[in-house]
Amino acid sequence: MPDWVEGLLGDLFYGPFFVNARAMWNWCMGLCTGLMTKSPQAFSSETWEFVTETLYPWSLGIGVACLNLFFIIGFVKAVSNFKENITLELCIESMIRLVVANVLMQTGLTIIQAFFTMASRLAGQVMWLEEIPMYTTENDIGTHLFWWLFGFLYFIVALVCAFIIFLTLYGRYIKLYLLVVFYPVAVPAFIAGRGVESATYAWLKSFLSNVFEVVVIALVMSIAGRLISEINVSSGFITQFFDGFEQALNSLVHIILMTASVKGASSFLNKSFAL
Repeated sequence: MPDWVEGLLGDLFYGPFFVNARAMWNWCMGLCTGLMTKSPQAFSSETWEFVTETLYPWSLGIGVACLNLFFIIGFVKAVSNFKENITLELCIESMIRLVVANVLMQTGLTIIQAFFTMASRLAGQVMWLEEIPMYTTENDIGTHLFWWLFGFLYFIVALVCAFIIFLTLYGRYIKLYLLVVFYPVAVPAFIAGRGVESATYAWLKSFLSNVFEVVVIALVMSIAGRLISEINVSSGFITQFFDGFEQALNSLVHIILMTASVKGASSFLNKSFAL
């Protein structure tokens, strides 16, 4: 085979796909680790300002109006319940719920920001990610065989997996901004008592799940990264001739397992704490 043809094929099947896959994965992992340490306030100051200064006051006005509505709903439910008498304890409980709801409405944004900051700092403390050794140390026949046969597939897998992890983290911020807007509407349901108050508990579960999801993802990436790095798909007797193939395949398995671990972090959190 002429040298120029071999060089052209080498640049096509070895250089671009391999280099681009490595660059894409490392860039996206660096971006993701940076996202984990940022609270929604710092992630996008313009979006946070729009949410807190435009949408939140509008939602807060609706929530304040709903306080009276849900208080009346709770009172009507108590009056219409012929199995239980209206007692002083019931009235005191309703007033306590009303006071608690008012306090939460006034201090809600401060409490939410405290949880955001706590989760981002905790994620930064537990986060550990070692760069995948995607460059092979042996430029043997196995290396060329792998990139000739699976170079383009390797690039596609690295691209898809990197963006799955990125979109998982990016989508979390969108949910958090929406939860801030829905907060004043969800709190008043707490006043109405059993049955209706489940709306408040549902918001609380969703809030805790999405806030601390980043901490679980950081833990998963730290633990899974150490476990996956110990996986070796060596084939014994062929290693002498196909060592490059083995190393490239190891990095491919690392990428896939890391993505699967991150994708399942949210489901694990929800099942562990019934969120």
